[in-house]
Amino acid sequence: MIKLTNVSKYYSSNDVIALGLRKVNLELNVNEFVAIVGESGSGKTTLLNVISGIDTYEEGEMYINGEETSYFSVSDMENYRKKYVAFVFQDYNLIDSYTVLQNVEAPLLLSGYPKDKIRKRAMEIIEKVGLKDHAHHKSTKLSGGQKQRVVIARALAKDCPIIAADEPTGNLDSESATQIIKLLAEIAKDKLVVMVTHDFSQVAEFATRKIRIYDGEIVEDKELKKVEKANLPKLEDKEFKINFFSMLRISLRNLMAVPKKTLLMIVVFSFFAIFVGLAYGGYVIVSDQASFNSNYHFSYTGPDRIVVKRTDNQPLSAQDLAELGGYSQVKHVIEKDYALDFSTVLYSNINVFEYLQVSFLPISMLPEDIVFEYGGLPSEDDQVVIAGNPDTIRDGEEAIGIYLESMYSSQLTGVKFEVAGLVTNDHMLGVTAVYNNFVYLSDNYWEMIQKSKYLDEFGDVMISADRLYTKVDYARLKIDPTLADDEVRLPNNYMNGSYFCNENLCETTGFLKIKDYYVDETLPMTLIMDTNIQDYSIYVNQNVYDQIFYDEIYQVSLMTKSDINVESLVNQIARVRDGLVFKYKLVYPFDSAPYESYQALILLMASIGMIALLIVTMVGSTFITYVIFKMIINTKLHDYAIFRTIGANHRVIKTFIYVENLYIVAVAFIVFLALSLSIPMNVMEPFNAFKVFDIYRYFIYLILLVLMSLFVSRRYCNKIFSSSVSKTLKTDLE
Repeated sequence: MIKLTNVSKYYSSNDVIALGLRKVNLELNVNEFVAIVGESGSGKTTLLNVISGIDTYEEGEMYINGEETSYFSVSDMENYRKKYVAFVFQDYNLIDSYTVLQNVEAPLLLSGYPKDKIRKRAMEIIEKVGLKDHAHHKSTKLSGGQKQRVVIARALAKDCPIIAADEPTGNLDSESATQIIKLLAEIAKDKLVVMVTHDFSQVAEFATRKIRIYDGEIVEDKELKKVEKANLPKLEDKEFKINFFSMLRISLRNLMAVPKKTLLMIVVFSFFAIFVGLAYGGYVIVSDQASFNSNYHFSYTGPDRIVVKRTDNQPLSAQDLAELGGYSQVKHVIEKDYALDFSTVLYSNINVFEYLQVSFLPISMLPEDIVFEYGGLPSEDDQVVIAGNPDTIRDGEEAIGIYLESMYSSQLTGVKFEVAGLVTNDHMLGVTAVYNNFVYLSDNYWEMIQKSKYLDEFGDVMISADRLYTKVDYARLKIDPTLADDEVRLPNNYMNGSYFCNENLCETTGFLKIKDYYVDETLPMTLIMDTNIQDYSIYVNQNVYDQIFYDEIYQVSLMTKSDINVESLVNQIARVRDGLVFKYKLVYPFDSAPYESYQALILLMASIGMIALLIVTMVGSTFITYVIFKMIINTKLHDYAIFRTIGANHRVIKTFIYVENLYIVAVAFIVFLALSLSIPMNVMEPFNAFKVFDIYRYFIYLILLVLMSLFVSRRYCNKIFSSSVSKTLKTDLE
């Protein structure tokens, strides 16, 4: 039984208090078909809303099976509506984007009806109201009478003891109205049907009770037919939780039902997600930034270089080289990369390049699409391309054709390089320090510098005898094919200008020692001391030369296609296994290069600035997204209110919104993922921020997007439940 005792309802608008109900006393029971009549504005709909729990009351008490409801919270009233009340509205309040079948299935899903029986039960009810042929039609395609039948079918699907019908025939022709009332009368045989109507004559034949409202008061309560009154059934107060996959399915259905709105939300969120991605990528770049200072082991410490060796110190096989070169981010595999760590000062006899500190790179590393500021590609072995900062090449036109030679390096004594082309290094691969200068030279000179650096820094080749001990210098090492494998010819006056023997040519027994990180050999040799050698050269045959500069490759440098996100490649290669052990050991010179305290401070300030930019971008993007989403989702406010009338509580609708927005996040993330993977590695700033992402950073970025989505969802959920169901539906209609 429902009992109202001195219930009053007031409305407040613009500081004006209006009466809705005044001191209403009423009892209602199952098996009654109650018709509430009255003039427009008399309070009949207000009374129905209070009885059905979609509106509150200010005074008095309403009892449900003897239980007071004045203390009910919002969730308690939602639970009451969910268990006891089904609605039939004058304006139908169907979910327009749903089909007839989906509208009828909705309360079954929300009530916990067995998943495998929902479709069958819904079709049975639809057939009962005569709409079997329209089951898969959108509700917007139906006539008024058909829509009202769908509403009744939805009410039947909910299977509640109370049917609250507000002017269900108000928009129908007389024939359709009669059919609807007959359906309600049939339902009333085991339920309480409370129907508000403006035309009692339509329902007079079927109603068991007539209640007339005037100015918020009951002025007539007349029993028309005797029925066996019954109390409302005691329904278990259990909270049904929709399983995860059903929630995903319903949320996806909600999005797919309004494709234009969903697409607009995706476009909006994706647009701002890209800004957040750029800001996060920029932060990663700055936080990973370091200088190009040389350190003890490496001269070239560019962020595009990775030094690789085997962990077992064995030579790198052809298979190893193919594996290392097979990574999509690797552009060059430089074998025996010692020349990368050779630098010197070049100068010319004119003022264009008076003194130029340079590092060397092979000509093969020049980008294929390089655009020269002056000149072009070399055509001769001794011609080079210089990549310098803008100040270095400001007089570049005059520099084309001039010769440069080393100022300090004995290895390059007598070598002159002709300048063939000039480029600025601010757009060169991997060169982010624009004040470095690089010389791109031919394979022959690259090999020469490679060997020079090897003997100077990494290799140790010594000739020893009783009165002789000297280190072999590459610049003095020459090939004499007439010598045997166990012979070395060197100047007689090699030691401090004094003669080893008093003859022009003499021999002694000694050793040639070859020792470096990988090789340690001592070869017995006959030392031929020759007074005729005037340039301090040391001569060996080709076989001995090849033993010093062996063919096995123990160390390579991988040059990447971009200086972005190289650390993730380092970690990827470091995880490669050969059986149970890690296969490669790597050094990333960029990370190992020290920098001065002032550079660290600049880097710290830049990182703080990028963090601030990331926060501002996230907050701004979230706020603007919320404003736009609010306008879009407001158009769905009516649908959420309908869900509330058919049994969806605060938690369920809140979950709908969160899950729907997470779907939007997922699509926006996929859009960003496709964009970041499709753009080239050498994309211009600031879009190079797209290329910093690895699996870990994509995950962090996804978390940022989810946080944005949760904030937007939370703000909007608060708005949805700030108004009662009746107010939301009324506002939507207005």
